[in-house]
Amino acid sequence: MQFAEYGTPDVLRVVDVPPLTASPGQVRLAVRAAGVNPIDWKILHGYVRQVMPLDLPGGLGSDVAGVVDQADESVTAFSVGDEVLGASVTPPYAQSALADPAALVAKPASVPWEVAALLAGTGITAWEVVNKLKVSTGRLCWSMPPPVAWARSPCSWPSLAVRVS
Repeated sequence: MQFAEYGTPDVLRVVDVPPLTASPGQVRLAVRAAGVNPIDWKILHGYVRQVMPLDLPGGLGSDVAGVVDQADESVTAFSVGDEVLGASVTPPYAQSALADPAALVAKPASVPWEVAALLAGTGITAWEVVNKLKVSTGRLCWSMPPPVAWARSPCSWPSLAVRVS
């Protein structure tokens, strides 16, 4: 899926593109699901083009879950057939996407594809919050008004709880 001009979702088009080929140090994924994040609509509308310029036509997204279907010979972390999730270097609203293996992790078999595609962005965000607050061990809790986050925890409910060990 691409867009040739900034605008509303009406400018998005399904297009045929040449097959991607993994460059040195990359893997190609057969995309099973892609995450949608708030930054995507900002990019689509052109609200961030001053800080994130795109060569149009362009695509959206980076959170991806898929199956490795091609790996450069230098890649040792993953093999063809491995199920992974993480961040892609090409837009994943597509049949295939390229990724740096360092930005991927193995997808747990019990996690559905559509959930796996969301884990990279949310996981990185949670990790950054924990690091910025300099939490080293123990539990961090803070209350959030519903319906932002509801999680049952030993903290006051509703709250968001993060365990760091």
